[in-house]
Amino acid sequence: MGAVLKILSPGVFSSLQDRGRLGFGAYGVPRSGAADPVSLRIGNHLLGNDAFETAIEFRFLGPKILIERGSVRLALAGDATADLFLSENDEAVKISPWQTVRLDEGDILSVMPLSKGATGYLALEGGFDLEPVLGSCSTYARAGLGGVNGKNLQQGDCLTARLDHPREMIEKIVKHPPRFGEEPLRVLLGPQDDYFSVETLGIFEASEYQISSDVDRMGIRLEGTALAPLPEKGSDLISDGLVPGAIQIPGNGQPIVLFVDCQTIGGYPKIATVITADLHHLGQVTPGNTIRFKVVTPEEARAALDEREQLIQQVENSVAEHFGEGFLDLKALYQSNLIAGVVNAKNSGHFPGHLEEGSHETD
Repeated sequence: MGAVLKILSPGVFSSLQDRGRLGFGAYGVPRSGAADPVSLRIGNHLLGNDAFETAIEFRFLGPKILIERGSVRLALAGDATADLFLSENDEAVKISPWQTVRLDEGDILSVMPLSKGATGYLALEGGFDLEPVLGSCSTYARAGLGGVNGKNLQQGDCLTARLDHPREMIEKIVKHPPRFGEEPLRVLLGPQDDYFSVETLGIFEASEYQISSDVDRMGIRLEGTALAPLPEKGSDLISDGLVPGAIQIPGNGQPIVLFVDCQTIGGYPKIATVITADLHHLGQVTPGNTIRFKVVTPEEARAALDEREQLIQQVENSVAEHFGEGFLDLKALYQSNLIAGVVNAKNSGHFPGHLEEGSHETD
């Protein structure tokens, strides 16, 4: 039986997430899945897992976890540090972001608040022993699907690892982690951009919007210049399909960017949709920050997806062995000039530990 991880404190909105439920929108089942699939992929890459292996996703503040039985290896993906309390030592060992760490029975890992962004991940080598629901282990708490009893992680929850014990390997760290939120979010206009005048579309692209405090996995409400539809169109329409990244304009004119747990249909006009290549940036937006939008063509959107894959590859290629604070870097040591012997000042021609030419003396 695999190792057991016990949740001592769940952190903020911690849940189990993978790629999500694809293909069930017609039945009213949201996609769910990782808020930031790029970070999830990198965390799993550090461990040699499949790219979208289920991991613990946390928002703003990570969980505190006890290894109740066995040993595991975890990867911390996101701009948060963690304190590792070893079972035989009350002092905390600081764990850097974007690295792996092995924990043994009795060890406790406590993840600190994120220094940048909103979402982080704790991936487990070999993954968790979970039963998929509709093809995914992702938690969708509103409908009680996936995860642990269909809920976000709670104090006292226990998670079982698939592996009996971690593989023998040197810990890894990402030397060049991904960056988020430095460019405008790229969007395709529509599907109801005809509800707005050319002038309003221009205002939408030229304006800067502040992220309100109303942010979760379902949607992100923005505050800024109100966008009014054409009088003959209005702010209501017959409900039609929604996808993550769709930007609705309700009656007050303040945009709502729908996210991974969004409903599958809605009745507000959608001025634009965030392109697939930029959706992961939405997982890192924080209240009070600002965002802008940039309209692109379908051809540019497809090219951006290829560019994102190249960037992920570059990040994965920057993964290196990590010995951590207090560890002896044997690899570096062996590559350095080492002392071959010592000289006795009274007998400068003699090198202890070396057989002298022609010597056949034995003890």
